[in-house]
Amino acid sequence: MKTFHQIIIANVLSLLMTFTAGAQVTEKTTYRLPQATLVLPDGKVLAPDKLDSLYKVWGDGRVTFMHSREDDEKGIVRVVRVTDEMKQQQLDRENKQKLDFAAMLDKPAPDFELKDLQGNSWSLQELRGKVVVLNFWFTSCAPCIQEMPELNKLVQSYKSKEVVFLAMTFNDTKQVNTFLQKNTFSYTILPDSREVNNKYQVSSYPTSIVIDKEGNVKKIMGSSPKIREDLEATINALK
Repeated sequence: MKTFHQIIIANVLSLLMTFTAGAQVTEKTTYRLPQATLVLPDGKVLAPDKLDSLYKVWGDGRVTFMHSREDDEKGIVRVVRVTDEMKQQQLDRENKQKLDFAAMLDKPAPDFELKDLQGNSWSLQELRGKVVVLNFWFTSCAPCIQEMPELNKLVQSYKSKEVVFLAMTFNDTKQVNTFLQKNTFSYTILPDSREVNNKYQVSSYPTSIVIDKEGNVKKIMGSSPKIREDLEATINALK
């Protein structure tokens, strides 16, 4: 049976992979957090303007964030102090994901069939002959939200071309629709994608995957300041 300490570490690690995607664990995250109340381990509320001070006290790479579905509903993000054990386990997981992703390149992408928010079915098999761009995200993922304006521009650039943009999220339809009341995401959103996320070995968010017209994985990348340019270069090479 897992101890309470082990359960907490496992939960924190899953969020570490979320908020430090594409960065080393020792680096301070610069992503803007979603609008939320920050709660410290002792239950006290942390004012957003005090977050930089907390980084200085705890140290860069020692501050991360976790939240449950109940926390999301309440608008709460919990501030967690990262231990050496958490950092090492995260690095191990990041290394494993790099190996998993490397093994997927130039191989057939796992097939899937999901429905979008309007109930339309999407199957990778039926998209053969088109370049497919997948984005794995979720509604309270700060770096996911931060890159959306660039991804929306990307969609507009290929509006009339043979490129399909699909956004996979483990959130359900209700959660996504609530998110879209205040945010814009131009990809076709496919909710309830947890099984597909697992097929693609995704454990950090956001993750983008480009699939060529023959159905092979050609690029996998996390969050990047040049996300639009990098994806455009890959798409153009496959057209």
